[in-house]
Amino acid sequence: MRRRAAAADLSAAMSLRVDASVATRLAEHETRGGPAGARGWLVGPADRAPGDAVVIGTLCRQAESDVGEDLRRASAVLPGGLEVVGAYVSGDKAAAERLVLETKPHLEGAFLVAAVSQGEPSYFQRFSSSDAAVSARAEPLEAGWLDREYATFRCEMRVPIGAANSAGAAEAFAALEAELERLVFVVDVAEELARAADDASLASAELPSELTKPAEGPRDGERRKKSGKSSGKTGGGKRAARAARSNGGGGDGGGGAIAKPSARRVVAGVPEASSDATRVHELIAPPLENLAFGTFATPRACVASSRAGFVGGDAEKRAPSVSVSPLASSGAPETEAERDTAGRDSRLPGLASFAHLDALAYTSRGATFATVAAHLRVALARRVAAARWCLTAAAGVSGPAAVKNWRLREPRCFHFRPPGAAHAVTASYLTPPGADPGADPDLGLERTREAYHARFGLPTDKPALRVANAIFPNGSPTERASHRLRDVHSMAPGLPRSHVPHGTTHCVRGAYEYYHYMQDRFDDNGWGCAYRSLQTLCSWFSLQNYTSLAPPTHREIQRVLVDIGDKPKEFLGSAEWIGAVELAYVLDERYGVSCKILTVPSGYDLPSRARELARHFDETGTPVMMGGGKLAYTLLGVQWDEKTGECAFLILDPHYTGGEDLKAIVPRWCGWKKCEDVFARDFYNLLMPIPPKGV
Repeated sequence: MRRRAAAADLSAAMSLRVDASVATRLAEHETRGGPAGARGWLVGPADRAPGDAVVIGTLCRQAESDVGEDLRRASAVLPGGLEVVGAYVSGDKAAAERLVLETKPHLEGAFLVAAVSQGEPSYFQRFSSSDAAVSARAEPLEAGWLDREYATFRCEMRVPIGAANSAGAAEAFAALEAELERLVFVVDVAEELARAADDASLASAELPSELTKPAEGPRDGERRKKSGKSSGKTGGGKRAARAARSNGGGGDGGGGAIAKPSARRVVAGVPEASSDATRVHELIAPPLENLAFGTFATPRACVASSRAGFVGGDAEKRAPSVSVSPLASSGAPETEAERDTAGRDSRLPGLASFAHLDALAYTSRGATFATVAAHLRVALARRVAAARWCLTAAAGVSGPAAVKNWRLREPRCFHFRPPGAAHAVTASYLTPPGADPGADPDLGLERTREAYHARFGLPTDKPALRVANAIFPNGSPTERASHRLRDVHSMAPGLPRSHVPHGTTHCVRGAYEYYHYMQDRFDDNGWGCAYRSLQTLCSWFSLQNYTSLAPPTHREIQRVLVDIGDKPKEFLGSAEWIGAVELAYVLDERYGVSCKILTVPSGYDLPSRARELARHFDETGTPVMMGGGKLAYTLLGVQWDEKTGECAFLILDPHYTGGEDLKAIVPRWCGWKKCEDVFARDFYNLLMPIPPKGV
């Protein structure tokens, strides 16, 4: 795929602005590239004027990949409105000039080149009239520039792809690609977006009247108005709209059933319509304040429909004229495994029959809504390409060959804001159908995530692209709604100082939630402290996105222990205590998390383990469960004076029975403690979870 040629060539005095994150990422790419060096792509907005170049991100090239094919796949992870604006390489100007020759068949016109040497990037321009790499001076881009200068738009679409084999997907994708240029987008421009997508309908949307066929006379308009009034609260207005569509949408006059214009919604992508000439900033205000780095502004919701008939409830989340009938299987199941799979499918005939496309687009606030539509079409085309690659990769083949058992999973898009990135990216995964809520959405996607980690230049020892990392899976942000206090020890105004004046502090790294007695209207007072400590540990893994599972309930914890044979059936639903060993079993069975257990013969001997605890918090960072006698605690940190041996322990106490009141909790239930103030002269196990390495 060749990049869009610039309308005019760049001049030697061009303006080049680069986001601060780019230099950091280029240095990391160079380090990870090793002796072979690093190669990749520079990312920027697609709609900058000639002479005004902006670089906001980078993507890595895959080893041994064809340049053109790699450019196509790199572009497919970008939202609409962003594109590859250049390339980078490890080395000096000579390396940059070689890179120009390598990439110019694929990046038409003028483009940028960055040469990275010892962590410092140098930028060059390649003009369309010459292959020379001309040095360019880069100015820093203002913090938050992209979110301030660009609005984001999001369009979800569910495409029927058949339920028997991948030939249906090929046909459906081809039909959608053929229709892309005829799609229009109903954009919600209200400040508070309606999130109930399942209840929304274009039948009740108020669309600008000039974008549809006008009514022929006032009587027809009065007739529609009276019909809407007579419907009252029974939904007659929607029924009238559906009846009008079924009769050709005209009534006596033949006009569309359209209400008066509204400022809530505007239709983008209709040529010569006034809305297409409207500037984005006229209807969508910029954020009131700069967003924290790494967060993402809520995009404007859009609904796609065909230009010929975009007024219709069936258009919601679908392309109405793209429909592929389920295709019959090419043959009977041959193996026992295939027969079993076919049997499961026959019981669930509706599974895996859709590709879930979720397109994100950036558009300058000074651009028109015609540009919004263009960027959304580009984004949808990229999502189609990525979904197609998902299916062929699952088959282990290239081309239109059938994908065995692919129907048990559906292509689905997820948006991410990787650590250190200034813009969003999109990954496409084959995930279990939505009808199977108990399925693990990340299962079997390790190789796919590894490929995306390599593309984005992310380390491979910590998850960053699991479903739980997505910005807004299932239509809502990943920020978990919870009434529990989070990171109690670091909440303002902070904790009182410990009794160790010169010690070094070693604390939990990453967010957690405080679980304690009597939460969720569940009475576990006197026996549930270890359960609550386990829930706090599990919240850490959830909030660090190692899992999409919520912390388990008491009964779910007991169910795991019964299922693995550690406890008898009578244990389920009981009020029996558990300890560190049982917690280790649950973490391993539920999350695949291994644990290290330290032991001390007495709570007063805990200072002898201070060095190991300090190393754990510095290198691993998970909270620690402490169990001894009849009590359990959560350990969040240690202060240790190596010279004197003095120690203080940061305790999060699950025995608290009150509400979520920070003043009541700190410092009694969360604070720095001497071992003799908290612990008994009993044997203690210290459970130290070890996060799994990998993506």
